Formats: sequence, C-alpha cells, structure tokens
Amino acid sequence: MKSTNAYALLGLLNIKPMTGYEMKKWVENALSHFWKTSYGQIYPTMSKFVEEGLVTVEEIEVDKGPKSKLYTITEKGRTELNDWLAVDVHDINTKDETQLKFYFSASLPIGDVIEKAERMVADNQGMIDKYSNTETNMRETKRPTRQELNEFLAVRKGILLNEARVKWAKECIETMKWYQSLDE
Repeated sequence: MKSTNAYALLGLLNIKPMTGYEMKKWVENALSHFWKTSYGQIYPTMSKFVEEGLVTVEEIEVDKGPKSKLYTITEKGRTELNDWLAVDVHDINTKDETQLKFYFSASLPIGDVIEKAERMVADNQGMIDKYSNTETNMRETKRPTRQELNEFLAVRKGILLNEARVKWAKECIETMKWYQSLDE
C-alpha cells in the first residue's frame, strides 16, 4: 500500500506529464488548502514509481541549468491510481496544527493568542482572495473539462473552509477580548 502522498503525485501525473518542480508548483497553487508535499517527498517517490513501472522518466532540455526529468504516468500507474480513487474515505479528520496549538495555548499570554488569531484572519482572508480570483476565471470557462470542473469544486471548498476559519478566528478574538475584560 502506498502513502496518500504517493497517490496524490500519481494524480498530478494523470492530469499531465510534469517535472518535480511543476508538481511542487501545482501543489502550492492549486492544492495547498488541502494537500502539501515537498521536494523531499516528490523525487524519492518518482524514483520508486519508475522502478515499479508506474511512471516513466525522460530527460528534457531546459533554457537554463541542467536537464530536467519529465515524469509521465503509465497505464499500470493509471490502474493503481483508479483502484485507489475507487475506495471511499471514511476518516475525514485531518491534522490541524493551528487548532492543536490553540487548544494548548492557555500557558501563553492571552494578548499573544489574540494577535495570533488576528494574523490567522489575515492569512485566511488572503487565501480566500487568491481562490476567489481562480474561481472567477473558472466560472468564465465555456465548456470546462472534467479536470477543470474538479479543480473548480476543490477551489470552492478552499474558499468555504477559509471563510469558516476566518469566522472562527474572529469569534475567538471576540471571546478572548471578552474574557480579558473580566479582569478589568
């Protein structure tokens, strides 16, 4: 059984052949509200996929620097990806380090926690703005492909999740300020 990250990388290659750099940029630009990966995960995974026959690799010339490796999914890779996609996910809980730190933040000065929550509002609002621009562009597509439709729906979820995070952080700020006022 492969890691979820490995399947995510296969999924990217199912969209189109990519270099490791392109995969990392795709994750940063389109998936970052629900998935992250690093170069340290991409290249070892690609090497393993090549060995297993799930991916082929071709060296390509680039304008600057050394040759790049272009990875392409094979039919065997598509079959493995589709088998994974067909299995339902029942554990929708995710790790949320921000929430974990907030939960245990009673040992920090409340003013510091309020400032962190204010930064959270700004960060998540920035993500909403980023995704809203993408959503506008997607809505203007006359006949989207299935992949474009999936990208649109993923962006919508990113917007909704970040709106919920902003709402929650603002509620935390308001409640912590109320709590501070009890000492006055």
